Amino acid sequence: MTNLVKSVEQLIAPLDGLRTVVIAYSGGVDSHVLLHACANLSDRFKAIQFKAIYINHGLHKDAANWCDHCRLVSIGVGIEFTSIRVDASNIVGEGPEQAARHARYQALQTVIDDASLLMTAQHQDDQAETLMLQLLRGSGIKGLAAMPSLARFGAGQIARPFLNHSKQSLLDYAKKNHLDWIEDPSNSDTALNRNYLRQRVIPLIKQRWPAFAKTTSRTALHCAEADSVLSDCLSAYGTEANAETFDCRAIKALTKPAQRLVLREWLAQNELTLPSQKVLEQIQRVLSSHSTKSACVGWGEHQIRYFADTLYLCEYSQNPTRFSPINWQGSRVALVGNLGSLQITKTQSVGISQSKWDAAAHISVRSRLGGERIKLANRKGSKKLKHLYQEAKVLPWLRDNVPLIYIDDKLAAVADLWLAEEFCAEAGEATYQIEWLHPNFRIQ
Repeated sequence: MTNLVKSVEQLIAPLDGLRTVVIAYSGGVDSHVLLHACANLSDRFKAIQFKAIYINHGLHKDAANWCDHCRLVSIGVGIEFTSIRVDASNIVGEGPEQAARHARYQALQTVIDDASLLMTAQHQDDQAETLMLQLLRGSGIKGLAAMPSLARFGAGQIARPFLNHSKQSLLDYAKKNHLDWIEDPSNSDTALNRNYLRQRVIPLIKQRWPAFAKTTSRTALHCAEADSVLSDCLSAYGTEANAETFDCRAIKALTKPAQRLVLREWLAQNELTLPSQKVLEQIQRVLSSHSTKSACVGWGEHQIRYFADTLYLCEYSQNPTRFSPINWQGSRVALVGNLGSLQITKTQSVGISQSKWDAAAHISVRSRLGGERIKLANRKGSKKLKHLYQEAKVLPWLRDNVPLIYIDDKLAAVADLWLAEEFCAEAGEATYQIEWLHPNFRIQ
C-alpha cells in the first residue's frame, strides 16, 4: 500500500458511523489519483459506499466531454458516478475563481449528510498557494490557517488526505499506475490569480527556497492551531455554530480588535465568506451607535441586520416584499415570493368569528402601506401597527412582509399576531384560527 493510499485510509478509519465517501472528481490528475486510491480501499471498507461526483461549471466547451470521461473512468474502477451542473456566474463581490469555487462547494453540500464524508485531492502545493493568496488578501490567522485535513462541511465533513504530499508525488503515482487524466487548459491561464502564483511566482521562490511548499504548510498548521485555541476562547461570547443571531451586549466593552475577532469567529461558525476589515468596521460602528433604528451591513451575498442589541444573519430575499391585494377563497391562500401561506382552521379557542368570516362578501390579503390602525380587544382605542410592531419587537426589516387580512375592506387581522375586536368570536361561538405558515422567516 503506497503512502497516498495509506493517507486516505488513515482519515477514513477513525470515523464512526460513516456510510458514504463522496469523491470530488474533476478528471484532473490530482482527483484521479484520489479516485484510484479510494477504489483500492473499497474492499477494506466494505460497509462504506464510495461515490464520485463531477461538478460541471459550464465554463468550458469541453465540459460535457470531460463529464463523459469521468463517468467512464469511475465505472471502470467500480465506483458509482454522478454529475451536477452549476451556475458559476460571478457572485457580487467575487471574481471568477471564487464564484466557481462557491458554486462547486454549494452543490457538493447538497449530497453530504451526517453519515457522509466529502473527499478532495488538494495537496501540499495547493496548501502553499492558498496561504500565499490569503497573505496577498491581507487575511488574519483564520485565513492563513488555509485548509484543514478534516473539517465540518454542511451536514457532514470534508477530508483532504493529501495535504502532506507534494504535487510531484501525485504525478509519480499517476504515471506508475498508468492513469489517464484530463488537462484543463484554464490551468495555464495566468490571468487567474492562483495560476499566476503557480506558474510565475512560486517557481521563482522555489529556486531560492526549495522546501517552500513544505515550510508554508507548517506555517498554515501553526495558524490553524492558534485559530483553534482562539475559537475555544471566543465561544464564551456566544459564537456557537449555526447561531443566526448574536447578542452584542457581551462584546460592547471589548477593545475594537477583540470585537473583530469575536465577529469573525461568529461568521466563520456560520460558514459565511468572511468580510473585509472595512465591512467589519462598519458593523462595529453600528454596534457603537446610540440609534434605536435597525441598521444593515452587506457584503457579497450576505447581510447583517442590527436591532435591539442583536445581530441577525439575513438573506437578500428577506428584503421587504410588497404585493398587490390577493383574494382569499377557501381555507388557504398562497402568498407571493417566500412569504409562505395563510390558512384558517376550526377551533374551540379564541379566534375570528366563523359567522362573520363566512358571511363576508370579500376577504383579501394586502401589504402594509403605512398608517394602518387596529382596535384590539381589551385595549383602549385603536393602535397604529407601527406601535404594535415595536411593542412585540417584530424585526423592523420584516414588518412590511407581515400580511394584513381584510374582511369587506376592514382590517380584521394582522397575520396570526392580532385580531380586530370587531371580528373576534364571542364566548361559545364557532371560531376560525388564522395561521401564517412561513418556515423561512423569523419575524421576532
